[in-house]
Order: sequence, then structure tokens, then C-alpha cells
Amino acid sequence: MSSDKNENILQAIASPEDTRDIAQHELGETAAVKEHAFNQLRELILGEPLLDCPTDEDFLAKFLRARKYDVQSAFKNVRTYFKVRRDYPEMFAELKPSSVPFNDACRKHRLVTLSRKTDPKGRAVVKFRTGAWNTDICSLNDFFRITLVHAEHVLLREEFQIRGIVAILDIRGLSVSHIAHYTPSAIKKFMTLIQECLPLRIKAVYIINNPALFDILFTIAKPFMEAKLVKRIRFFGYDCEELLNLVPEDVIPEEHGGTNESYDFDTIEEELKKEGAFFEKINAHGYRRKGENEEGVSRI
Repeated sequence: MSSDKNENILQAIASPEDTRDIAQHELGETAAVKEHAFNQLRELILGEPLLDCPTDEDFLAKFLRARKYDVQSAFKNVRTYFKVRRDYPEMFAELKPSSVPFNDACRKHRLVTLSRKTDPKGRAVVKFRTGAWNTDICSLNDFFRITLVHAEHVLLREEFQIRGIVAILDIRGLSVSHIAHYTPSAIKKFMTLIQECLPLRIKAVYIINNPALFDILFTIAKPFMEAKLVKRIRFFGYDCEELLNLVPEDVIPEEHGGTNESYDFDTIEEELKKEGAFFEKINAHGYRRKGENEEGVSRI
């Protein structure tokens, strides 16, 4: 979905380089490359047994951009996207903004915050309060589902398909009780989502308020991370003064000079709800069961 079609306009701190220039220089995107790649990718999708997948440019562009127009890699990403949706129904079944506990998880506890501004490079910025989560707020799967809804929301914006996103992990509150939930299998599942399933260009990960206990979780997670992601992780600990120059203030806690505690969740909730039709559309696609015809009654 191109940015001129999307009414949910975030305020950019700066746009030092035209998005089209970044697309060409970083991704190799030109009109000729796009046309050729779209045609190739459509052919591969149409030839994939049992896969019912949208083939419009708005949907396919994010996969091609995430893989820098390597068509085979983009096709693999598309297949993984729908296979993961099939294999993890606890996270993807009827996934849409109205089916996640937004009020408790976001408005009351700020577990996920999408900045209303971009970083100085025009990238989306999302903050996760990983240490604040607990089962009294929502299940871990619901935490994942809320993250997925925000990720799909960001990916509807052409500029973020191209420029990418920055993640902030706020670890304050992490305790031994979290270890029982943040298991190797749960961490591996999350890494699969963000590295192999969702066509995200994760450009930086900033970790703040991380206690010594977090070292255990990071040691567990690191083998599941791609080398380029590991290189993009930066630990700030409890000294976040420099963070004020890297990301907008609305995703920085007040204790570090930000305004996250006064974030307006009503606006983002309204925007997410307006995108319900997109989520319904994706939920209607996927891998069909063997023997199911083109107009099968169910998708998995």
C-alpha cells in the first residue's frame, strides 16, 4: 500500500533521503526490476500447490523489498509466511485488531508502543516492555498477537517496507518468574516470526533497562538470531541519554527524559480498527487442505 493511499500519516523527524532513492540504492528497486520481479513471483505463487495467496502488488511488494528483489528468496518468504500462519493457530487464528486485548496490554500497561514519529532516518520505531509483561495482563501468545497486529500495520506503509523499523526492548521488571515463560521454544518461535515469516527490515534493536538476568535470555536467544541482527543490537543498560537523539520521545520512559507514559493509545487503536478489512482478507487466504477446491470453505 503506497503512502499516498494511507491516511495514517506519522510525523517524520527528518527525511534526509527520498524514499525512492533509498529503494533504488539499497534494494535495487526500479520500475523495470519491479515489473519483472512481480511477474516472476506471481508465476511461482500460482504454481505452488494448495497455496491461496493474494497476487496484487500491494501485498507482494513487501516481500520483494524485504529480500532486495531476490525473487526466489521472496517466494520462500511468502511460503513461510503462510506456513507459519497455518502451523501456529494459537497466534494467527482470526488475527485482527478487534481480537487482541488492546486495552489491557497497550492502553493500561503499554506493552507495545508504535511511535507517532519516525527516527531521524525515517524508520518506524516500536517499543516493547518485555520485562513488564506477565500472565495477569495477557497470555504470552496474546503478547505475540498484539505484536503481529502492529507489525502488519507498519508493513502497510510503503516507506517502512523500504526504510525499515527500529525496535526498543525495555527489560525493566524482568524477574526469575519470566524464565518459565520466555523458554527456548518461545524465543525460537518469536525469532521465526520476525526473521523468516514477517517481511520486516529490522535496522536496529535498542535494549534498555536490562538487568543481569537478561544475559541468560540473550544467551538463549542468540543462536536463533541471524548474524546481521546480532550486529544491529545495542545495549544501553540504564544510561539512555543518547537514546534521545536516536528515537522519538514518545517511546522513551519518563525516567529517561521521554513521554511514553502519556502516549495516546486511542489514536493508534482507531487506526488499527480501520484496517480490519486487510486482516480479514489475509485470514481468508493460506494453504488449502488436500482435496479442497479453489473456493474451499476453510483455510489453514
